[in-house]
Amino acid sequence: MDDTLIIERRFNGPRLSANGGYVGGVLAGRFTQAFGGAGAVEITLRAPIPIEVPLQVIRDGDALLLRDGETLICEARAGAVDHLKPPPPPVDWADVRRRGEEGGSPEDSDFHWCIVCGRGRAVGDGLRVFGTHGPGRGHSLSCYVPHAAHADGEGRIRPEFLWGALDCPGAWAAQDPDDWRPALTGRMTAKVLEPPKVGERCAVVGWRLGAEGRKLYSGTALYTEQGRLCAIGHCTWIVLRT
Repeated sequence: MDDTLIIERRFNGPRLSANGGYVGGVLAGRFTQAFGGAGAVEITLRAPIPIEVPLQVIRDGDALLLRDGETLICEARAGAVDHLKPPPPPVDWADVRRRGEEGGSPEDSDFHWCIVCGRGRAVGDGLRVFGTHGPGRGHSLSCYVPHAAHADGEGRIRPEFLWGALDCPGAWAAQDPDDWRPALTGRMTAKVLEPPKVGERCAVVGWRLGAEGRKLYSGTALYTEQGRLCAIGHCTWIVLRT
């Protein structure tokens, strides 16, 4: 399976490169098409993801590679999430909605225009997964209202957008609230269980799994307001030197 892939500018994370969660979901879909199965997929990011550039998708043994010429951008392999034990779904949905009103990446953030968490993105454009640290240290809570612009023909949100929704809340859980250094996705493993429907209010809960130097580890789980687990994942974050 050799193919090309162009990530449009609107799918950015940092302003000049693509969102790791979204691209991970796109490549995970290609991986499932190539290798079959319905399990979790592990995406390892090796370099910033260019936007508006033809990238090569190459099958290499049991992996699927995304390349920009000679540069390896990321690779997909079979993964696992069965070891994850997520916190339960929230019970205080007034708190979820409040975090959705107050959270996300503000104007003075490097990620103000991120497709997932950027407050600069309009309804129907960005995912607008807005949340904050807490409740409690090492956790995050975010509000997400699925939009028709990101749905398939049956009105369910496409997997690549759910990968995106799982992405940024993990950084808020893993990173110290007083540490404002940017953190980028290094590796993400996720599984979509049952995509939510358009307008079905959701919450993304994040929890810290540990740290090793500039590497931070987090888990994220996406629940509907009725408590249904829709998707789950874990992520390695790389805190940038400043």
